[in-house]
Amino acid sequence: MSGVLEGFRVLEFGEYVASQVLGMLLADQGAEVVKVEPPGGGRLRGGAPFAVWNRGKKSVVVDASGDSGAGVIERLAASADVLVSDSRVLPSGVGVERIQAANPRLVSVCLPAFGAEHADASLPPLETLVAAATGIYMDKGSGAPSFISVPHASIFGALGAAPAVIAALLHREATGEGQRIELPLYDAMFGAMGAQAVLLPETSPDAIPTVHPVIARFYECADGRWVNINAGYPRALIPMARAFGHPEWAEPLLDTDSLLAHPEDRQLWIDTLERTWRSRPALEWEQIMDEAGVPCTMCRSVDEWLECEQSSAMGAVVEVDAPTFGLMRQVGVQVHLSESEGGIRRHAPALGEHTDEILAGL
Repeated sequence: MSGVLEGFRVLEFGEYVASQVLGMLLADQGAEVVKVEPPGGGRLRGGAPFAVWNRGKKSVVVDASGDSGAGVIERLAASADVLVSDSRVLPSGVGVERIQAANPRLVSVCLPAFGAEHADASLPPLETLVAAATGIYMDKGSGAPSFISVPHASIFGALGAAPAVIAALLHREATGEGQRIELPLYDAMFGAMGAQAVLLPETSPDAIPTVHPVIARFYECADGRWVNINAGYPRALIPMARAFGHPEWAEPLLDTDSLLAHPEDRQLWIDTLERTWRSRPALEWEQIMDEAGVPCTMCRSVDEWLECEQSSAMGAVVEVDAPTFGLMRQVGVQVHLSESEGGIRRHAPALGEHTDEILAGL
């Protein structure tokens, strides 16, 4: 187990999710990731997410408030190839620009919440702050937002920063020059949203596809499980009607103008489809619709997804022996290289576990 980043040292000042995930991705590919923590540990230390996002790293405790703290951090940075941080200013109060000037070959990566020109540039990269600013939450109908548990902005920020680090290291190999990388999580969400963030001014509102007035996305089945189906258009609706054993349903269901104009008929069709889906178990419907070529899947729980045979076979889910939690299920190495496969080297480090080793090496 070597990894394509074997021999590169990454210095991580990661208090928030994005920087810690980026450090994990680099460690999985063989980099020596040195996590610099305050004497009491970081804000996420101790929880299960910390054990995942900090696997394979080394921990060094530095008291940045002490007289020697800034000097230790500068010496660490002088030994590093990459520096990862949440902020443009490190815990010692030293700016990344100063660190960069002292080590011109350094590639520094900053993952703040907002860009330097944004009115909220001083706010920390908390997932909920970025989610609120970018609309990444659900409206349950009460008017109150409900935030999604998956840290979308932080994950997309880390995934966007990882190839930027590799590109900057390639540039350094060619020129000898390091450089600064900044990817605000607010900006990362523009790429994450994809087509949802695209506005075509020349498009008439009448030309924008609307939701089918009868066919829902989710249906409860005979076993109480649910399916998700995308069949509000002819190419899927016609074979869906055939799979129901009622090909004659396709024509009236495709007449959306009539369904919109006649509420009574519309409700009859809604009731008919709900009864039909409740006639069989969800997994059976998934198989029937798959054979018919209709996009449909049973709604599985996260545990079912993680425990499926394919997840383990492809290494997407692995088990790591974490001292705090015991044998722990974790996401596997996400990117596989045929000639220099990475891997999970060790569990997340104890606080300050490698302080003596790293500082002695300076």
